[in-house]
Order: sequence, then structure tokens, then C-alpha cells
Amino acid sequence: MKIEHTQGAWITKEGQIYPEQTGKTLALIPYFDETNDEQQANAKLIASAPELLKMVYDLKNCIKRLTSDENLTQFDKDREAEWIGEAHELLYRINPNYKL
Repeated sequence: MKIEHTQGAWITKEGQIYPEQTGKTLALIPYFDETNDEQQANAKLIASAPELLKMVYDLKNCIKRLTSDENLTQFDKDREAEWIGEAHELLYRINPNYKL
């Protein structure tokens, strides 16, 4: 997978999301309130984006390997195709230059 986003671990602090290596703000949650659980959860989700992206990519490849058995039922083959398609769509939305 070709990585085009800012690499490395992303951190969240006081409504700012930034890469651990540079400390330069990538995203900012306006009017951030440390006591607001929803805003805290949103910041954590955004900061987890690089790890989530890699996980989707890895799971897509895992599904392909695990379901390569020729004895699978048609239902299982259809589910596999659906999962792989959904993962591919998400990866493409995140990075239009994503290659299979």
C-alpha cells in the first residue's frame, strides 16, 4: 500500500491532532472541551486514522487468503466478495491512488 498521509503515530491533546514526530497540527476540533465525551472520542478516532487504515488494508488481504479455499459455499464466496469490495471502496475513498 502506498502511503500518502502523514506517517507515524498521531496524538491528540486539547483538541489538536498531530503526528508524534513533528508536533505540527494536522486537525483541530473547534471549541474543544476536555469534559465533552463526544469531542474526546472524536479526537481519539481521528488520531487513530493511520492505524485504522492499515488494519482495513491488512484485513482485506487476510480475507483473500483465508477464503481462497475452493470448497467454500457460494454464500461464503459472495460474502468474501462483498467484504473485499467494501474494504476496497473505503481504501479508495481514503486514497484515490490506492492500488489493489
